[in-house]
Amino acid sequence: MNKLINIVLSGLLWRKYKFLLVSLILLIVFVFVAGQIHSDYLAYAQTTEGVSVGWSFAVKWLAWIVAIVIFFGANHWVNERKQKQDNAQDKNSALQRILSWKSKAKPNKTSDAPASLQQQKEGAKAQQQASQQDPFAQLRTKDKLRSYADLIIEKKEKE
Repeated sequence: MNKLINIVLSGLLWRKYKFLLVSLILLIVFVFVAGQIHSDYLAYAQTTEGVSVGWSFAVKWLAWIVAIVIFFGANHWVNERKQKQDNAQDKNSALQRILSWKSKAKPNKTSDAPASLQQQKEGAKAQQQASQQDPFAQLRTKDKLRSYADLIIEKKEKE
């Protein structure tokens, strides 16, 4: 059972942090390879006369810094792109539908003059259509909302 849990959690972590993990592994490999190349160059410099090693340290550290900056920049860019996609997917679509219905249902009164009879009929018809689309319209028109617990309490009081 523990192996199954480990596999599932590993899969979930891989799905969520795949780019971060791959880029971190690439960064570690790059740092290791650059270090090995530098150590090989130092071994070569010891056998050869007149070779300067000062610049090799500067180049190695500069390469490491550039790799780290690229790592952070790429991960920041990927995280921003994922955030934009998550916002675009609209995870709470039911709430968005209700909010869009409310914004459409609000009458836009631009003048203080009373509406004509035709406009009132159109407004009542639009409100009726909106209430048919809104599953909570009947709850908004009730004077008092009662829960299941209220009904049980009233039933016990009658007994």
